[in-house]
Amino acid sequence: MNYFLEITSRPNYPLILDENQNLHISSDLGANLGLGNYIQEHLSSPLIYRDAENSAISFDRLITYDVLNTVYGGQLVSERMRKVIEENFPDEVQFFDAIFYYKEKMCNSYSAMNIYKHIECYDMDRSIYSISPVDKSYEFEQRVLIASPLEENGINYNIVRCSFDDEIVVSEKFRKVIKANKLNCMSFAKEQEIDY
Repeated sequence: MNYFLEITSRPNYPLILDENQNLHISSDLGANLGLGNYIQEHLSSPLIYRDAENSAISFDRLITYDVLNTVYGGQLVSERMRKVIEENFPDEVQFFDAIFYYKEKMCNSYSAMNIYKHIECYDMDRSIYSISPVDKSYEFEQRVLIASPLEENGINYNIVRCSFDDEIVVSEKFRKVIKANKLNCMSFAKEQEIDY
């Protein structure tokens, strides 16, 4: 069984990758994190995020979340979540040290997580979609996941992005590990219907 990974922390996108404070990185690194492109670049210092100023949630509440979506910078994960993923799914994602500033306070106990493996994850016979005549991209009304393992070239994966649209998809093993470790701010869906 496979699942769509839904990040449920609220509010969504409370932090933004701060371009002015990340002069040590290439200008497209944030976009690459958001799209899940493998990062070749060696980072000599942490990525810096700042308050997106779209949330009233307190700093103390924010740092109880194990995963946060960010504006232009992928997902930030807690030390706890990073440790669980590194222990159970080594080499399936990239981690980068991060610092964020929120409500005039600083936190350095999160890491940027890059989910970079793209594979075909959908049962295209059961999914409902069209193909754009302009750029040949897939436009889904309903996504149905494959029942078989998340596999490519004989290697099974537990956390990937779908090659059709970059949605994050995880295995049953990943779901069980997250639940067993009581990590928060994630839910798991078997299908997705898209509301336009």
